[in-house]
Amino acid sequence: MPSSRIPLSRVLIVVLTMAVVAGVGVAIATSRDADGAASAKPLMAAQNSPAEKPRYVAMGSSFASGPESNKRGPSNCGRSEDNYPNKVADTLGYRLVDVTCAGSTTSDILRPSKRYHKPPQIDAVTSDTDVVTLTTGGNDVGYIGRLGVQSCANLAMTGIRPLRCNANRVPSPAPVAASFVSLEHRMEQIVHAIKTRAPKAKIVFVDYPPVVSVADVACQKLPLAPWEIVEAGVVADSLAAATAQAAHATRSMLVQPSQAGKAHTVCSSAPWLQGFPGSPPYHPTDTGKNGVARLVIDAMR
Repeated sequence: MPSSRIPLSRVLIVVLTMAVVAGVGVAIATSRDADGAASAKPLMAAQNSPAEKPRYVAMGSSFASGPESNKRGPSNCGRSEDNYPNKVADTLGYRLVDVTCAGSTTSDILRPSKRYHKPPQIDAVTSDTDVVTLTTGGNDVGYIGRLGVQSCANLAMTGIRPLRCNANRVPSPAPVAASFVSLEHRMEQIVHAIKTRAPKAKIVFVDYPPVVSVADVACQKLPLAPWEIVEAGVVADSLAAATAQAAHATRSMLVQPSQAGKAHTVCSSAPWLQGFPGSPPYHPTDTGKNGVARLVIDAMR
């Protein structure tokens, strides 16, 4: 009667073959993320591949970059890993390219930044870009910078001199109506430039949560005179209106922290922005970053 035992040599061949196949399978099932680092996520389906995730470019100023201190760090742009673009990308499964930069203007999006020696943010938009968010315009009209100078001067008159507070600086003049008309046109130019590079990209304007509303009164975290509070509220509303008009004119999506944030101004019980002095002053807190991210995520779903 023939033996049913399989020769040991054949068993070893089968085992070695399976090991080789498994090794090849592991090699095939790895990919590289946007930074070139090895990714151990198995490519069981196309949607699990980082390369297959929708490409998301975030552009704009510090209210998008989310600086956590007055120090700009190695990127010189104050980008934090928990800014709203990162939160949106993590939640919706996007592949983020973050070129936001604290202090940037609309000009820095379309042209090289002379101040920070950075290439135009628009260079990040490629033909395969699926989503672009824009938070820009505040620095064009001196919105937050003016509030910082005013707050510093007001505290100095009471004998308080916070760190990095130069009481000798003079606030820039408040922007006039024509300033916001020009700003709107520059925002529209940015959208046209994006559409030229990425015709199928979804473009989303995300405006600024307000520091104050015109009905606010001063509190310890807001050392502004009553007329300065009113002026700040008018500037914030005008900036939001210019952004809304640019979004409408270019048929872009619009997310409005400017409206939702009116319940979260600096002197509210649940502020989205730091007061003065802050790190940096009048910029989003962790709660503010979460709040703005939630608005964007809800709009994008």
